[in-house]
Amino acid sequence: MDSILGSAALLAGTLSAAVLACAPIAAASTGSFLDELNTNNVWLPQKTSAEVIDAGYQTCSELKEGTSVLDAMTAVEQRYHFDQGTLFVSAATTHLCPDFAAG
Repeated sequence: MDSILGSAALLAGTLSAAVLACAPIAAASTGSFLDELNTNNVWLPQKTSAEVIDAGYQTCSELKEGTSVLDAMTAVEQRYHFDQGTLFVSAATTHLCPDFAAG
């Protein structure tokens, strides 16, 4: 009986690992990024949608290179002369680099 239970537990663990290995990786979504910015009334002054998306990806790159979230927020605010870096960086990490936000 113990060997049956042990085998069942091993199989369950193997299946769980397989399911996790096959789970889809979160994908970037520029549309939802822009939607969140619009919903929160956050926009980089005098920038087009494409420029805002580029700025979001730049933020993701900086974070992946080791910039702290706080420093990224400050950098966005200084670079674009606006005071909503917290919301911008949050939207970027949620929608453009969700792998960073998750890990």
